[in-house]
Amino acid sequence: MTALSDFLAREIEEGSFPGGVALVGDADAVSETAAAGHAVLDPERIPVTVDTRFDLASLTKPLVCGALVSAALPALDLRSPPGRYLPEWKATRYDGITLESLLTHTSGLPAWYPVYARGEGASAYRRTLAQIEPVAKPGERVLYSDLNFLVLGDVLEGHFSAGLDASFSALVATPAGSGAGYLPGRSPDVAATEKGDATERRMTADLGLDYPRFRTGVVWGEVHDGNALRRGGVAGNAGLFGTAEDVWRLARAWLGSPRRALAGDRTPALAESRGVAWQGKRGAGSAITAMPDSAFGHTGFTGTSVWVDPDSGRVAVLLTNRIHPEVRDVDFNAARRRFHELVW
Repeated sequence: MTALSDFLAREIEEGSFPGGVALVGDADAVSETAAAGHAVLDPERIPVTVDTRFDLASLTKPLVCGALVSAALPALDLRSPPGRYLPEWKATRYDGITLESLLTHTSGLPAWYPVYARGEGASAYRRTLAQIEPVAKPGERVLYSDLNFLVLGDVLEGHFSAGLDASFSALVATPAGSGAGYLPGRSPDVAATEKGDATERRMTADLGLDYPRFRTGVVWGEVHDGNALRRGGVAGNAGLFGTAEDVWRLARAWLGSPRRALAGDRTPALAESRGVAWQGKRGAGSAITAMPDSAFGHTGFTGTSVWVDPDSGRVAVLLTNRIHPEVRDVDFNAARRRFHELVW
């Protein structure tokens, strides 16, 4: 048994997740991959394999939006306000918000809102997002927000005159040789997530809002994130599915210039290090001391993560279905750190 397979077996036994895949590679090749546990427990039992496609959740932010922003430069000016591309965002309450502040989570927009509660679909979302009130001044602090990347998704779709899924496939995934994509559909090679939209059902109620169309069964073959789902399954904040190798192929592209420079720390005066769509080591709960200060990565609510070490060329990918069939009461960043301690 390898160190990675032993790690997965122990975490599954301790209840961290039903199943997962761990991968370590560099710019040239995958050095080790391990898979263990179950991709689906309910409504049937299906084992994980190295070819299991996971809901990558917020890994969508850097792997789709970050990469498309890179492809759009220099035509896309990161210093410009969203209102340059989205007329609804010319309102004065958004003064000071730029595309870069969206990418670094320093825009001041709220952390989360069930956009679908005010109407579903891309057009309704665009109207609703332009009515959201900021909760902090731009640049004041890092406030991680899905709304930032929902807005960025609209900007990128306008820039490329195409859906995010089409632009991602043509400009990012295909050149990288990655099979990652949106809208997977239910199949045995797709890992399941939460039952009954329990998390967002509770979060929506906590805001004093009501939504009548939450899912009741196990989410399988659809994106877990409700905002991505009800936009049509394709969004900038979530919606991407892929295998561990798919993620490695996308992440290794960030080892070289010019993407490596984009991922660097753009918030040196704030408590967390943030680059263009990526999180740096400083302030990251899944990072470990052994990582160099230049390392960057991202996590996803469904139990996913990827970290890139540009100094050594190392890429570490952990994909799990830790919220299937319900969210577990565990410190999952601690599990991620245990994985990273094997790698660095």
